[in-house]
Amino acid sequence: MFARQHAGRGLVRIIALLAMFTLLAGVAGCGAIDSLTRSGPQASSTTTSMGVPGPGQDAVKGGSSTLTDSYGEAVPPATNDVAANVPEADRLVIRNKALRIEVKGVTEALDQVKAAAKKHDGIITTMQVASDSGSPIYRSADSGSPTDGAPLLGYVTVRVPAAAFSAFVDDVSKIGNVKYEAETSDDVTQQHVDLQARLDNLRAEEKRLREFFTAAKNVNEMLAIDQELARVRGEIESLDAQTKYLERQAAMATVTIDLSEPQAIVRPSGQDWGFGEAVTTGFRGAAGAIQLLIVVTITLLPYLVIVAVLAFVVRAIVRARRGNRSAHASEGAGPPAVGE
Repeated sequence: MFARQHAGRGLVRIIALLAMFTLLAGVAGCGAIDSLTRSGPQASSTTTSMGVPGPGQDAVKGGSSTLTDSYGEAVPPATNDVAANVPEADRLVIRNKALRIEVKGVTEALDQVKAAAKKHDGIITTMQVASDSGSPIYRSADSGSPTDGAPLLGYVTVRVPAAAFSAFVDDVSKIGNVKYEAETSDDVTQQHVDLQARLDNLRAEEKRLREFFTAAKNVNEMLAIDQELARVRGEIESLDAQTKYLERQAAMATVTIDLSEPQAIVRPSGQDWGFGEAVTTGFRGAAGAIQLLIVVTITLLPYLVIVAVLAFVVRAIVRARRGNRSAHASEGAGPPAVGE
């Protein structure tokens, strides 16, 4: 009896061991199938819990890893904090400066601004000169200076290399009395890094698509790959244009300069003190009042005609009734008595 029980327990243990072995073999087989299906274009980029690199990931010193994309190519790391590690000299900063300067003569100041721009390899992109009153500027044929006596205003926009930005501003500030200045700086380093990373990925994708196009077996595959190539190429050109624009903006700083001459306390000789303007304003007011009266009269004219006709008819009726009453009154009285 005891032998039978012992044999039964041994049989149960054998069956349990076989079941466990079968279960482990099934799990291992599922893992192998999963790794086979994920290898190649769908390679995983994760790391196992034991610190062993998974498929599509290379072990590196210090526990870091290199991620791969769907094609098995290395993907650049995230660029969220890359700009913080860029040296100060290599950062892309777009600078803008605005100056308002009072000078003795706008014409001479413009010449000094042009000389400073030439000295620092700058480019004048905008230049305007106008009188303070907005009247035309008349210049002498001999001297070329204004002859109307009105103060002038000058507006100049200069693009200078970023390295010469401070030196140019210092030179321009010395040509007169600075009344106002403002400066803005826009750091676009992070944006430039992000665009460059996207460009690298797109160029790598374009390279792979060209390889696929060469290995295509039929026309349909070639057309599909060519369409995808056109899309990728368009994105590359767009991002490349944005990157170059940021580089150009950061390479050249923009300085806007407003030039003005001192304003006279009194009007120059030869001009009145406002009496002529007062007379002109008075005549304009009277003309406006007459114009309003004419408009009102013409507007009410039809109604006035109707009222006049009604008044004439009413007056005629009233006169006719008064005449009839007078006639009846005279007939009722009769001839006067004798002796009266």
